Amino acid sequence: MKFYSALLLTILVILGGCSRQEELNELLILTGIGVDLGENDTVKVTFQAVNPQAQAGGEAGGGNASQAQNYTFESEGEDMIEAVFKARNFLSRKLFFAHISSLLISEEFARERGIKEISDFVERHYDIRDNYLLFITKDATASTILKTFTPLDNSSTKNIENLTKVRGGTLGIKNGIKLEEFIRGRYGEDRDPVVMGVEKVDKQASSTKTESLNDIEGNKGALRLTGLALFDKDYLVNWLSYKDSNALVMITNKLDDVISYTVKCPDNQGTIGFLLKEIEIKAEPKIVNEQINYSVQLKGNINLQGLSCNLKLSTEQGVNELQT
Repeated sequence: MKFYSALLLTILVILGGCSRQEELNELLILTGIGVDLGENDTVKVTFQAVNPQAQAGGEAGGGNASQAQNYTFESEGEDMIEAVFKARNFLSRKLFFAHISSLLISEEFARERGIKEISDFVERHYDIRDNYLLFITKDATASTILKTFTPLDNSSTKNIENLTKVRGGTLGIKNGIKLEEFIRGRYGEDRDPVVMGVEKVDKQASSTKTESLNDIEGNKGALRLTGLALFDKDYLVNWLSYKDSNALVMITNKLDDVISYTVKCPDNQGTIGFLLKEIEIKAEPKIVNEQINYSVQLKGNINLQGLSCNLKLSTEQGVNELQT
């Protein structure tokens, strides 16, 4: 009887609480990570984190609602591992990675050091998922992009995440490119990976202070997606134009169901703009002179959005010229 009483008491003690329970006020919730080259070839990691004081503000809270919604913190190390571990020395909360939406890597870093050490770290870290969006920052550091106060969203990571969801965008890609897709492409045998690029619209403007949100010129804080960054295994080698990026998106079956498109007028004087909808694509690769060529058949509905040509669409001749 004493044995069963002791066993029951032990079970109750074990089940009575959770020794690893973590309170929300002990966590620093991260929304994005940026990776740049630091001084002396070190790795500089920028963390974008939710500002708990601002989140506590508002009508019912007691915090300061006028504060920035997000903070950024930087840490440097010999590699990605050391940089992340060093951040624990000056942050009073535990880094919480579950709500990250984007990983940004600078163009310089991707060209010189490649992405292997970053993808390896993310794959092995017990608390980091690899199903968030991956971007290469063009003509700017990842830190600069993360520190940009965008005019339409409360954080730069939320802003670029939303850019991938806008229907009818020029790039026409559906749902962006995630880190896990890059890893599959990196170790696949049929193609090298590509990554979406992001840049500032106004590269000269500074928009790292909350005061910039009061500026009526929204372009100063706006970000935009670029053409795709082309990789050779782990290293960035080139940037594709919007046209080439759009073609690659088509043949890899990542095209959104609505995309915007422009072509020159028949006499090269002016532009025709239209939307493609309900698109069906059949792409067939062929080897021609030891190079891959694709024969692409595209079907869909076209909505004419505007034109600056001298075409009379009220006549059969004008319609025929538009179709050709």
